[in-house]
Amino acid sequence: MAQQQVRPMPTAFAQYPIPLELLAALHRASEGDVDALVSRMPETGRARLAAYCTDKDHLHRLGLRIAGTCDEAALVRVVGPDAGASLYALSRLPKTLSS
Repeated sequence: MAQQQVRPMPTAFAQYPIPLELLAALHRASEGDVDALVSRMPETGRARLAAYCTDKDHLHRLGLRIAGTCDEAALVRVVGPDAGASLYALSRLPKTLSS
């Protein structure tokens, strides 16, 4: 059965711009470096970043990885109830299913 993907609301991105320097650093980083970079961020910032990244095809896996560091309530606050719950669930799927 295909998993329906709920995309974050575009207004979330307009309200919370993501610095290009951070995106570039995360895109080039190894998995361990990604963890180190995002661990210093507040959870709301991680949720915003996860939502932004999962909306971009080339950053989708990175976004799911970052979403996995957030609780469901933070994701719901940032992108809304449906998209937040979906993002939370997708980020908890086994790695082979979420890629």
